[in-house]
Amino acid sequence: MIFYSSAMDWLGIASGPLLAAELLAFCAIVIVALLCSPYDTREPPAGPVRTSRATRDQHLTKGEITRDEYVERRKALDFSTAIL
Repeated sequence: MIFYSSAMDWLGIASGPLLAAELLAFCAIVIVALLCSPYDTREPPAGPVRTSRATRDQHLTKGEITRDEYVERRKALDFSTAIL
């Protein structure tokens, strides 16, 4: 008995065009995935992150709070952060 393989194995004559269509579909999916891949669109912060101490310093500098209020708030915040 002679066994041989041809393009008409399982699907008959449709196997050639079907494999070509699958290859094209796979290539299209890969191209679309590469073009539509999510880029890192997160924007960096607009400016430096300000700490509560910097904010208090600015309020004191502008005269929005007195020195006593500054010291009181600093002690309260330093105490609350020391607990954590």
